Amino acid sequence: MKLPRGGIYGITDTSYTIKNHVEAARAFLEGGVRIVQYRRKEGSIRVMLEEARAIRRLCNEYGAVFIVDDRVDIAVLSDADGVHVGLDDAPVDEIRRRFGGLIIGASASTVDEALQGERAGANYIGAGSVFPSPTRPDYRITGLDGLRNIVKSVNIPVYAIGGITLESIPAIKATGAWGGAAVISGILAAKDPVKMAKAFVEAWENA
Repeated sequence: MKLPRGGIYGITDTSYTIKNHVEAARAFLEGGVRIVQYRRKEGSIRVMLEEARAIRRLCNEYGAVFIVDDRVDIAVLSDADGVHVGLDDAPVDEIRRRFGGLIIGASASTVDEALQGERAGANYIGAGSVFPSPTRPDYRITGLDGLRNIVKSVNIPVYAIGGITLESIPAIKATGAWGGAAVISGILAAKDPVKMAKAFVEAWENA
């Protein structure tokens, strides 16, 4: 499955309204999000694999792309479409050599990091943190100018991440980040995450 061109990229988290990764994924999908990342930093491999496989099935139902954060093993065993890795995770080029069919996303907060990810074989860049983010408090803040510079430096899609709000979607899209915007708390912290997901999807389409 290919990456959708432009839109909202939902990342699961259990710190907010929904306390279950699978249900968080369902909320994104019911709201019209068509790329979902399973992001769980700790837990047993068995539980993670069960959750990943459940999200895989949901994404199949909705025709959505399924990405696993960090864990190449979980991505492969759950038949995910891809994996997203940070600078301290498995090297992009190594994943590309061993699992060539996976979509690979690479994190970047600078132009150099983005270029490094592209050269190593990444399919897209997750750029940020664009704004201060409750889920990424230690990340370097790129701001809109930093995001714009990253977008200009690479020839692959860029997804903005970090503190993305409904109000900031037009500014994000204006940087040329045609990949889209990755959202966690902006949707999952809402009283009605499905309704908020729909609002984000519509905001991107109308920006």
